[in-house]
Amino acid sequence: MAFGPLELMVLSFPADQLSEGVRATLNRLAAAGEMRVVDALVVRTNAAGGAYSVELSQLVGLRGDRTRLARLATGLITESDIREVAELLDDETDALAVLLEHRWVRDLAGPVAASRGNIVALTHISGAPGHCRVLTGTTI
Repeated sequence: MAFGPLELMVLSFPADQLSEGVRATLNRLAAAGEMRVVDALVVRTNAAGGAYSVELSQLVGLRGDRTRLARLATGLITESDIREVAELLDDETDALAVLLEHRWVRDLAGPVAASRGNIVALTHISGAPGHCRVLTGTTI
């Protein structure tokens, strides 16, 4: 299956405090169609500093259809990704890692190509001013 551009978003929150609004927002994203949740999980660290992941369907405080939540965990977020995300966490923080497909970019690529153009870069600007990352050579 071909994907449009993928982006791994990492959001931190106090340990064991993921709110019900997360499930509702992920459902809304899925329904909108412009972006698709390709993989989603919670990253935690243990007392020894090791990293591990927890599927959303395994979180006690998160309500909703467990089967639907389980489908969000596809395994595309790798063990290496989980370790990198864990490096951003302190002892009392968890992270929600969401791999998103930007379907709208794939849809835009067709008309651009029809005009003999190319998408030459994707730029992500985080919420913090002054941080910019340009991804070049992205195949759509």
